[in-house]
Amino acid sequence: MLQAIIFDMDGVIVDTEFLEYDLQAQFIESIKEHDHTLTPLERSEVVGKGLSEIPEIVKKLSGSSLPLEEIKQRYFDFFNQLFATVDYPSIFRTDIQRIINFAKQNHIKLAVASSSRLEHIQNILTKCGIIQHFDFIVSGEQFERSKPDPTIYRYTLEKLGVQAQNAVAIEDSFFGIQAAKSAGIPVIAYEEKRMHIDQSQADYCGKDMNEILTIIQKLHHSSY
Repeated sequence: MLQAIIFDMDGVIVDTEFLEYDLQAQFIESIKEHDHTLTPLERSEVVGKGLSEIPEIVKKLSGSSLPLEEIKQRYFDFFNQLFATVDYPSIFRTDIQRIINFAKQNHIKLAVASSSRLEHIQNILTKCGIIQHFDFIVSGEQFERSKPDPTIYRYTLEKLGVQAQNAVAIEDSFFGIQAAKSAGIPVIAYEEKRMHIDQSQADYCGKDMNEILTIIQKLHHSSY
């Protein structure tokens, strides 16, 4: 019987991953010190990574001679300005409410395990009106290493009191899928075709929250 559903946030609950992907490319271009045009594969290196790890990847991709600390500060300022203006309810995947309702009806616990900052996660979930439905919310910033390291998922399972085989994770990024799989959790990928993201390690794939709900229902009922 399915006992827990663990959501990633960016790219799953809200369609922010593609927005960030585009802006990250713009930021890299603004400090780039080479003539090489970044490939979609190179640009995707930052997708699903924790905020603390992204500046180092940005430095590598840009070839910038700026100190890492300066890149980090510029990057954080850049995204703080962006996030201050985003209308999150407009990019909220509202059909998640059907999954929440199914979980409540069937006594399935709900959690969010995201690489984003905890304050950022809580802010988005609050603005989208669903924060009260989650039994546990955890951020990658709480750990020495974020996704693809499985610690965030193992910690979430421990806090929920659920075994990996009785949970399912909903992820979109390669690193997120890898983290959940390494923790022994079956994964449903939220299909993403706009970016170069390898979702092949996922056990299932859904084009939207309604398809994902159908998969969850099958998993729950097949495990009796």
